[in-house]
Amino acid sequence: MGARFARRWQLAVAALLGLLLAGCATGRLDATKPVGQEARDIDFLMRLSGWMAVGVGIFVAAAVFAIIVKFRAKPTDDPDDLPPQIHGNRKAELTWTLIPTALLVFLTIFTLGTVFDLAAAGTGRTIKVEGQQWWWQFTYELDKDEIDKYNLDQDGRYEIVTANDLVIRTGEEVNLEIHSNDVIHSFWIPQLNGKKDAVPGRVHHWRISSDEPGIFYGECVEFCGLSHANMQMRTIVLTPEEFDRWMREQLAGQAAAQVAPADESPEAAGAALFETHCISCHVVDGVYESAAGGNANLLAGIAPNLTNLMSRTAFAGALYETYQTGPDGAYLRNPDGSLKLNVAELREWVRNAPDMKPARADNQQGMLDFSEVLTDQDLDNLMAYLQTLGSPPVLP
Repeated sequence: MGARFARRWQLAVAALLGLLLAGCATGRLDATKPVGQEARDIDFLMRLSGWMAVGVGIFVAAAVFAIIVKFRAKPTDDPDDLPPQIHGNRKAELTWTLIPTALLVFLTIFTLGTVFDLAAAGTGRTIKVEGQQWWWQFTYELDKDEIDKYNLDQDGRYEIVTANDLVIRTGEEVNLEIHSNDVIHSFWIPQLNGKKDAVPGRVHHWRISSDEPGIFYGECVEFCGLSHANMQMRTIVLTPEEFDRWMREQLAGQAAAQVAPADESPEAAGAALFETHCISCHVVDGVYESAAGGNANLLAGIAPNLTNLMSRTAFAGALYETYQTGPDGAYLRNPDGSLKLNVAELREWVRNAPDMKPARADNQQGMLDFSEVLTDQDLDNLMAYLQTLGSPPVLP
């Protein structure tokens, strides 16, 4: 009996240690290291309530221990005798009622202030966020000052569209208009702010900011179907100078995409294949726009805009890196200093996307399997064309 009890005790301790270690494995998502002011406000509330709970727990444990010691049975006590029975104690009842009430009122004051502050609009640009199975799209509409700054036609309406990479600049409070094109999703970049749902037919407003450059990771946190766990995104925070360069390169990519590749080149052959197999879902601004405006052959009505594909750090719902990284997460570079393209996984994604990320392509949820359609030469040509779409990313 003793050996069996000892073994069960050892298993319980091992299970507890396993749970503790699992709780420490935050990986890229780490809400304990807030960077944005909104995330710091949430972190303060969590720590405040946590330390208050620890204080109450210590007090209760000490009280229980004191009672056990003081009123424990003594060898000389008659087991049939009952201690004096007390019915009601106004002082004790007021104490254990008023102290928790005061603590809750104190915590409520801080909480309400933070809730209203988080709900307030920011002072910076507004970015449209669209969630769909299983990736995120971000749309920037240029204002009149930016149209003038970048020497654009004053009568035009200009947008920059990215997928999975949300790019902002340091020191700016960015307003997010969060939408969903199919089912309920939830947007969460833990180091920048808390969670905000994306609900079909509704617009939810949220705010993020960061005073320091970097790449901050997030994911969908509302179960939304087969590849919910693979619906990731990242926020790339740049300095104002870097952000200005990123904007200029996005606009330059839109213009460059409209220049037809030279005849009989691999890029031209790839463009022809793209026109045959891809434009029913994907858009390249000014070139292939039949799927624009929610007309993609998908349940969500939208697929990633590929105009500046090469400027993004990730693809396939940010599940795969566009450029190769080392064990420490740093980007690898060619001898000339350029980033090493992750050609192998990008090529395989085009060949057979459902094999790399669970999807229901037969139900218009995700890319089709082209493994029986495209030859190796076709894939090489498509890779050549895709590499013409945009310039390498601006990294913080």
